[in-house]
Amino acid sequence: MSFCSDVKNELADLRLSECCKPSLLYGFMLFGRSFSLKRICMQTQNERMAQKYCELIYQVYKIKPSITCGGKTRVTYKAEVANEADRLKILNSVGFDSEECCINRAVFKRECCISSFIRGAFLACGSVSDPRLEYRVDFSVKNSDLAEELSELLSEHGIFSKKTVRNGVTVVYIKDSGMVEDLLTLLGDTHRSLEIMDAKIIKSVKNNINRKGNCDTGNISKAVEASIMQRKAIDFLEKNGRLYSLPEELLTAAMLRKNNPELTLKELCRISPDALTVSGLNHRLKKIIDLYHELSKE
Repeated sequence: MSFCSDVKNELADLRLSECCKPSLLYGFMLFGRSFSLKRICMQTQNERMAQKYCELIYQVYKIKPSITCGGKTRVTYKAEVANEADRLKILNSVGFDSEECCINRAVFKRECCISSFIRGAFLACGSVSDPRLEYRVDFSVKNSDLAEELSELLSEHGIFSKKTVRNGVTVVYIKDSGMVEDLLTLLGDTHRSLEIMDAKIIKSVKNNINRKGNCDTGNISKAVEASIMQRKAIDFLEKNGRLYSLPEELLTAAMLRKNNPELTLKELCRISPDALTVSGLNHRLKKIIDLYHELSKE
């Protein structure tokens, strides 16, 4: 299974609050293959996505879509609402305007619903590359105006995208690794966001060491493992509300590593606001890791 399929399956299995289900489904349907009175359907090569689409429609509307399977070289699944009265019920619930395909923000009851809507759009028309190869997320959107609205919605959450046209379809894409991480976090897949950050750290540390002419595999591995463990400890402390209560010298070290995951200890010392030696900074980061090990056992 591909990296993209794994991400989509994980996102589809995330637990949802009741207020977010209609928004997730709305994004799923609006960015699917068709969303109109004539046809409401999505088409995918991922069977789990077709099943999730149907599950959500039943949970929200008590309507049972059909799933068909076809394709000779690649198996394709099509989930579709066959009954016109059912389609009209769905369209009316989201205030769909047949003259203008746009995002009706009145559907969103809370801020969390917006994230769920974007997650639904990604499940319907999104793709993400394996970070070991490249950093990229694409949304292939059937309507250029809808693509523009999605781009604006992402920018409101600090995620800035670009657009291009590929085979007559508008593609909203993100290539900045930090933005890809932020998007996956917004979608709810923090595990994959950290995985991308780890891949970036590994690449950067290898490049830094190789630039200095030291190609020793052991040194590279130790530097990478140390950086990942430091970031893991800092992330744990932040999620558990302990990061900002650390002593000032430890908090300074933590923020240096958090904001610069790809830098070596020597490079971190250069940009530190305090006069730090490599051994001094390493000692502080080890204290943070020790605290993480202590708290994670509780």
